[in-house]
Formats: sequence, structure tokens, C-alpha cells
Amino acid sequence: MKQRKFSLYRIAASVALAMATMVAINPVYAGAGWGNSANATGAPIKVPTYYANSPAGFRSDLSPTALPGAMVNTGVPLRKFVDSLPGLGATGVNNLGQYLPVAVPDTTTYPGSDYYEIGVVEYTEKMHSDLPKATTLRGYVQLETASNALSSKHVALTYPNGTPILNVAGQQVFAVDKPHYLGPVISAKRGVPVRFKVSNLLPTGHYDPITNSRGGDLFLPVDQTLMGAGVGPDGINKYTQNRINIHLHGGDAPWISDGTPHQWITPAGENTPYTKGASVQNVPDMPDPGPGSMTLYYPNNLSARMMFFHDHTAGITRLNVYAGMAAGYLVSDPVEQGLVTTGVLPLDQIPLIIQDKTFIPADISMQDAKWDVAHWGQPGDLWFPHVYETNQDPNALNGTNPVGRWDYGPWFWPVFPAPLALPTGEYGNASIVPEAFMDTPVVNGTAYPTVKVLPKAYRVRI
Repeated sequence: MKQRKFSLYRIAASVALAMATMVAINPVYAGAGWGNSANATGAPIKVPTYYANSPAGFRSDLSPTALPGAMVNTGVPLRKFVDSLPGLGATGVNNLGQYLPVAVPDTTTYPGSDYYEIGVVEYTEKMHSDLPKATTLRGYVQLETASNALSSKHVALTYPNGTPILNVAGQQVFAVDKPHYLGPVISAKRGVPVRFKVSNLLPTGHYDPITNSRGGDLFLPVDQTLMGAGVGPDGINKYTQNRINIHLHGGDAPWISDGTPHQWITPAGENTPYTKGASVQNVPDMPDPGPGSMTLYYPNNLSARMMFFHDHTAGITRLNVYAGMAAGYLVSDPVEQGLVTTGVLPLDQIPLIIQDKTFIPADISMQDAKWDVAHWGQPGDLWFPHVYETNQDPNALNGTNPVGRWDYGPWFWPVFPAPLALPTGEYGNASIVPEAFMDTPVVNGTAYPTVKVLPKAYRVRI
């Protein structure tokens, strides 16, 4: 049959066009934008913004010292619809080598349950052909055990510096497959519980200026003023940035397995007084997994649906999930299978997990002068806002900031004194922001993907 090619974003583009015709769109000051303002004396000034855009080729140099007509290269622009959509399993591999691995259940260790051993690792994966490097990520991987050894690819897991990841017994840890974004997908059945043993296999320690190694620190800006992200209850030691947690979004887990914000763990051997959250409780009928691991239990007494499990760690949930700690969780039931068998639902299905990202541009030092490439990502990695750019500016003649994005209470009208200064947004003083809408749609881990389909019915699960 002749294949037809379609864009996943045709509908979205139509909606955006319709919205644009209804309301006036104000220009957004983003990228290396500079707003025109006036100081208290009325003298004109340029106000910088620190909100980066993904690589988009050459742009005008808008900085105050730029020569007329000067251009800046932001990096190779990300073309649309040149990379194919990753699908389920190895048969769904795209041109970048991406796909969503489907986890292999162990049905014998806990009779009546599907059992999986899952690790959290730091790895890299190319998310678009035009990006200058494979993007640094953190995410889930299924670990090799005796029960899945025959179907395992026997992948030796390593830390970002190439050293092997060892278990508490000093043995090399192997994975069933390489880490892949949004995997491994769990295929569950109604009424059949799923059990997890989760191990935190992230690097330990902190940034080392001698080796330029981040250790267990995140490659994204962390606001350490948030509860659970900075200094702990002893008033001295800080929480580490390599804590992980799993929450089954939309599931029916008992509270001990719900993945609440204080049910996190650090890697085994981490030098910290805070090795686990106050609410960590392992599953009573499963062995104690030891340091750096925890166990979870999901009854799956719910109807067929597509869900996902993701990180939920206090203070850094948004960053861990943005960094890649999310994976699919499919539940089937007899009703759904009956609809497929009778042809009401198509047999072929296409999962679409849609997210938005911004990738660090080549001119990050100009677009976001406060971005620290030594501690955070490099061009091609993930960018995340870290400067609280206020809509108000008490030092401006009209009291407003032309490149502002969010209100700041003490500076709202009328202006009143603030007891504390705003964070600068620099490394060690980064700020959380109320919201962030990134500029690049990513589906199943690929930016602007396309998929070829036959002229027949498909079930699209979003």
C-alpha cells in the first residue's frame, strides 16, 4: 500500500492560527532580547533578558554595543519533520536510534505479580539530527536479573565519566537495554499487581573544580531556597541533587508506594546525613533492598488507560522530570481487549507523549549571560529558566520592566519595601519561576518528529 506522511503538528498549527486571529499577539522579549526603558532620571537604558531560545540559525545582534547589521549565530536551526517518531519496542526505532523500550516482566519471583527491577541513571541521547551533541538526561532503565537474562542485551551501565556502575557487592550492574528517553514502558493488566525494586544509580558527590566533574549535582539550575532543595533540618548540610522518587501518575497505589515528595532516596554510598526521605516505606512482603534502593507495589485495580510514572522528589520534581525521569505505563483490561478483538478499536496504536523543551543555543553566553556552562548544560543540552524577571522595576521611570515575565509582590503597585533581595539567577543563587513554556515540541523524545502510516485506522494514544 502507498504510505502517507503527515505532520503531528498540523492540528496544533491550525489551532494556533485560529487563536491568533482572535486576539492581538504582543511580541515576546526572548532570546538575546533587550528592552528599551528609561531610568529614574529619564535617560534611555537597555534592559537585558535571560530567557534563551533553541538554536535557530543567525539572528540580529541586539546587544547595546553591537555594530549596525551585526549578526550572531545561535546554532544550526532545528528542522521540522526530518527525524522519525520513536515507537514502542525495538521495531519502533527511529533514524536516531531512539525508541521506547518495553520492560520484560518477571512473573515467577512474586507469583501473581509482574516484577521489575528499575534503575535511575544519567546518560545521553540524540534528540534531533541538528543538535550539536547528544543531550544529557536522567531517566529509568530496566536492570538485568536472572529471570530476564535470556532476553537481555547485557548492557554494562556506566557513570558519565565512563567508570562502571557497581552494586553494593562491588559487581558490575547490567541493563536489559540501553537507557532510552521515556522508557522502559510498563505493560500492565488490570488486577495483576506490579512490583518495583528501584535503585538510584546516579553519580555521587558534588561539583569538583579540579576535574570539572558535576558529581551528583543536577545539570539544571536548582533553587536552594525551596523546602527540600537546600539546607536540611540540621541547618548545616544541604540535600543532594541526586535524589530520586517514583510516582505512578493516575495509579491506585497504597500510600507507602505513592511516591509522595518525601519518599526519595539517594545513591548508596552518598556522603550525606539525608540518605532517604522521612516517608520512605518499603513493601512489607518484599525483602529490604538495602541502601540506595526501595520497593513499590501497584495493585492495578483500575480500568484500561495510558499513564506514566515520574519523579516526585521534594524541591526538584520539576527538574528531575524535565531532565527525563518519566516513562510510560499502559494498563489493559478485558473490556479494552474485547473492543480490539471485535474491531471497534484499531489493533495498531501510536503513543504520543508530548512535552516541550528548550535546547541550549550556541550563543548562550549572550542569550542568557547568567547560564553557567561549567555547572549546567552545554549547547545541545536542556535549558531551563533560572532568573526571576519581574514585570516591575522600581528604578525605571515608569516602574515597569519591558522584558519582565512575572509579577513580584513587594514591587506591585503601590511599591513597598521587600525584606529580602530577589535571587540573582546565577549558579548557587538560581530562582524558581512560576511557569515556563519552552519553544520546541518533543514527542516520544524526538523534536519535531514525523511518522509514516498506512491508509488505515490507527489508535492514537496521547
